[in-house]
Amino acid sequence: MSHTEKLIRITTLIPRKKGLTEAQFYKHWTEVHGPMVLDFMMRHGVVEYRQYHTTPETKALGEGMAKAAGRPMLSFDGISDAYVRDFAEFQNAFKDPEYLTKIRDDELAFIDVDNIQMTIGQDWLVVQGGNPVTEHARDIYRGEAKEEK
Repeated sequence: MSHTEKLIRITTLIPRKKGLTEAQFYKHWTEVHGPMVLDFMMRHGVVEYRQYHTTPETKALGEGMAKAAGRPMLSFDGISDAYVRDFAEFQNAFKDPEYLTKIRDDELAFIDVDNIQMTIGQDWLVVQGGNPVTEHARDIYRGEAKEEK
């Protein structure tokens, strides 16, 4: 199986705003924020957006593994992944008046924005759909398409 799409992945580790319960945070993120940003993200080149909810139940699943491995579990309440083809287009979205006047206010309502952490990179698939990915049409180190042999 081959993987060819060159997408940039923006991963954001998100803590909930102090004073909100976990249930309030997850409900707001899924029922208010997600629908609110849908059209905005699509206009700014987001080809995939995922919310990763670290509920008490899922955190509990990992506690034994983390303890056995000697690694702490992260304390974030969620993670978002946005996949884009053009990072500059995505970056410019944060200058859009809609973001500045509407979406930013919503983020402040449920996210502890002072403690967000981010990372930006590219996926390198190893297993997809239960099958090994044995060919890659790009060079991960340069992000370039490989030459045909």
